[in-house]
Amino acid sequence: MPTPDEQLVVVARVVKAHGIRGEVSCELLTDIPDRLVAGTPVTLGGRPTTVASSRAHQGRLLVRFEDVTDRTAAELLRGLEVRAAPLEPAEHEVYFAHELVGMRVVDTEGVDLGSVRALVDLPDAAEYDLLEVERVDGSRWLLPAVDDYVGIELDEHDDERLVVIDPPAGLLDDVVG
Repeated sequence: MPTPDEQLVVVARVVKAHGIRGEVSCELLTDIPDRLVAGTPVTLGGRPTTVASSRAHQGRLLVRFEDVTDRTAAELLRGLEVRAAPLEPAEHEVYFAHELVGMRVVDTEGVDLGSVRALVDLPDAAEYDLLEVERVDGSRWLLPAVDDYVGIELDEHDDERLVVIDPPAGLLDDVVG
C-alpha cells in the first residue's frame, strides 16, 4: 500500500459511476494502460485502497475498488484522482511529465538550449504535446514532444538530458545563435 510519504502520480480520474455494483468509469491519464490492474494499491481522493477489478469499456476503463460495493458509494467518487506509486525507469519506456520537468535540453552538438519547465497538453487530435523550455535568460520556447524530434540520453555524468535530434526547419532559429 502506498505510504503518505511516497510521491504518488496521478494515473486516472473518476468520471462517473457505472452500473449498480460499485464500478466507476475512469479517464486514464497515463500511456501505460495496465496501471490499474486488479490488486494494484492506489489512493483515491487521498485515501488508500486497492483496485478490485478493471476492464476497458468505450474508450475508458471501468474500475471497481475493494471498499466500493454499490452505486451510492461509487457516485461519491466522481471527479476524484486515482494516484499510484511512480514506476521505476526500467519498468517503462515512456517518460511522464514529472520526469521531463527540469531536464536539460541540448542539441546534437551538446549546446545548451534550456530546461523543460512544463508540459503543454494539446487536444488528442494533435497526437503530441509541447514541452515548454526555459533558456538561461528566462525566455521560453515550445518544443514538440515527438520521437522524431527529441530523444533522451545520458550525459557524461549519467544524468538524463533531452536531445533535440532532428528538429523541423526553423524550430531552433531563435533558440541557437
